[in-house]
Amino acid sequence: MKVRISAKAKDDIRQIYRYLADKNPSAADSLVADIDSKLQLLGRFPFMGRERLDMAAGLRSVLVWSYVIFYTVGAAEIIIVRFVDGRMDIDKEIQDWQV
Repeated sequence: MKVRISAKAKDDIRQIYRYLADKNPSAADSLVADIDSKLQLLGRFPFMGRERLDMAAGLRSVLVWSYVIFYTVGAAEIIIVRFVDGRMDIDKEIQDWQV
């Protein structure tokens, strides 16, 4: 299944990468590689993530390091909605999750 990354999720990953790269460029590269691997896995197993019905209908999530990838599964594609640091106030960060 095709995986599409929303504009907001692209912004999230850019910010996360810049922050981490300032401290440890190698770790930033490793994180991006791990995210890419997880997205490829999602493409094969779209329902592997936890349902987040407490937040919104159709919303699911998986973890990569301490980051939560929020996504939805459609008929033809998976839409990555947000990448959120799990140490943040997730409810606040994800409240306007629409693509």
